[in-house]
Amino acid sequence: MSVGAINFADQVRVPADVFDLHGFRAWAHSEAYPETGKICFVGGEIEIDMSPEEINTHNAVKSDLYTDVGAIARKLKSGRLFVDGAFLVNETADLATEPDLMFCLWETLRSGRVVLAPWTEGSDRMVELQGTPDLVVEIISNSSVRKDTIVLRKAYFEAGIPEYWLIDARGKSLDFQVLKRGKSRYVAVKPDADGYCSSPVLGRRLRLARGRDPLGGACYRLRIR
Repeated sequence: MSVGAINFADQVRVPADVFDLHGFRAWAHSEAYPETGKICFVGGEIEIDMSPEEINTHNAVKSDLYTDVGAIARKLKSGRLFVDGAFLVNETADLATEPDLMFCLWETLRSGRVVLAPWTEGSDRMVELQGTPDLVVEIISNSSVRKDTIVLRKAYFEAGIPEYWLIDARGKSLDFQVLKRGKSRYVAVKPDADGYCSSPVLGRRLRLARGRDPLGGACYRLRIR
């Protein structure tokens, strides 16, 4: 029996032939793919989140982190940072997704552990990061708790990614977890007495702090030691 297309919340029409990694990637690179929302493929399942980003607890975190992590990378001349919209594919983990942020050391890119690749053979449009980046970051929203804390946490580990930052800015206290690979799962780096966590990939101790901009909105700084 054939399976028809699936309509999600009257906003996304998922074609019937996307339920393997190749089919999902073909859809993601087609004109039929939605221009908004976050959609990922993990282990044969499609996760769809059409909710807009909350500005103070998600979008501001992402934009400020991009500035600060990018500044660290430039100062250390250590690697390249990718913001959301960059499409990560890892065949080992049966994964295709767009993390909030990704970081690749230059050595990782030189060695081919991550390859910038086109979808169409011979094209010069690099539209996929294929392989295993050194660091991924996800910022939790109300609609992404299960995906970020369970589904992607497992998938990123299976993809061999050395470090995963999991950030939750929705509450009164800011939760910034630096997770590193253990033998069978990610384990949280224990913060020191001042709240700084060691990042194995960046080689620095870090603490994410929240403040207020001149209009009272949230702003974030990645403090470094």
